[in-house]
Amino acid sequence: VYPAIDISKGEIVRLTKGDFSKKKIYRKNLVEQVQSFQKNGATWIHVVDLDGALSGENKNEEFIKKVIENTDCKVQLGGGIRKLKDIEKWINLGINRVIIGTAAIINSNLVKEALEAFPKKISVGLDLVGNYVAIRGWTELFKQKEAIYFFRKFSDLGVESIIYTDINNDGVLKGPNFTSILKYKNIVKVPLIASGGVSSLQDIKKLYSFNVDGVIVGKAIYDNKVNLKEIFRLEKNVKN
Repeated sequence: VYPAIDISKGEIVRLTKGDFSKKKIYRKNLVEQVQSFQKNGATWIHVVDLDGALSGENKNEEFIKKVIENTDCKVQLGGGIRKLKDIEKWINLGINRVIIGTAAIINSNLVKEALEAFPKKISVGLDLVGNYVAIRGWTELFKQKEAIYFFRKFSDLGVESIIYTDINNDGVLKGPNFTSILKYKNIVKVPLIASGGVSSLQDIKKLYSFNVDGVIVGKAIYDNKVNLKEIFRLEKNVKN
């Protein structure tokens, strides 16, 4: 399980279906939150620079550095990472895995180049509305190709993982899109991390039964729908 920290203007927030007009601020103290994740058993933290995703350039560097400096957990980061030099900067700062989203779709060679330069450090985020990938902070749909093309392409390239988010389920606590998760899990040959809609421990158990390689949990943690200690106890039992 990857507990999620979405950062906007230095604060931990959650959006509903990616809508910035439905932004809820949960916490201003990043360090406290990060340390709470670690204390409860997290080994990875999923961080997104929401302002970066929207603008195409990093907007929360000082706050992301705080996350890196205050945890022993590994950190994967997405949001506004559009160039090879961005990837290099974050890896040098201590990010363990960089997630390429928009740029993976609009720059056909970036992922390949990134994998050659930084093996085992590159994941791709595919955020879907229906059968299409949303880009630029989820503000537009890329309709030239259906999403399935990109799942196959990045699986064949051998990315570290594909993070699949169902936008219509994101932040609404109504359960993941199990049908689509299973469909894409069966298409790819690389680890699939599921994101969007997790609302309970039961959801996480069901996703584990699909053998997905990771589950991102955000709002359910902040709204106290799931207990972190229980999640990581479950994770330990599954691994054993």
